[in-house]
Amino acid sequence: MGITTKTGDAFAVPIAVAVAIGRIACFIAGCCFGIPTQMPWGVAFPLANDPPGTLRHPTQLYEVAFHLTAAGLLWLAEQRGWLQRQRLKAYLLAYLTYRFGSEWLRPEPNYHWGLTAYQFACLVLAAVLCVLWVADAQVSEKPDKRQIV
Repeated sequence: MGITTKTGDAFAVPIAVAVAIGRIACFIAGCCFGIPTQMPWGVAFPLANDPPGTLRHPTQLYEVAFHLTAAGLLWLAEQRGWLQRQRLKAYLLAYLTYRFGSEWLRPEPNYHWGLTAYQFACLVLAAVLCVLWVADAQVSEKPDKRQIV
């Protein structure tokens, strides 16, 4: 198609908004809930098959807040020219960090060393993204021989 530049930056904000919308759907459907809580914003989720009155962390809404905040920050970065060629990776790294931490609020089984399979996936994917970040930074520092001066 003749596209010679990286396009990931253009997808960062729309992806963040789309995931936020998806998490709203998870909340409405009552899936992807968190562990029981005594916090005043806890929610009863019928799909959890809990005893009456059991409230759980609305982890779906926590994710909505994360992704909408990320979308706003990514939009600001785009307007200011920050993190060029790295915005999608920055968003994904931020999400992997968020998701690693939020796993302790989810009823997922521990896989090994007290971590869930999702947490292990976060570590692996974060390492891959860091390598890609460094590689892209090195490529962007080299002058493009095809540019006309």
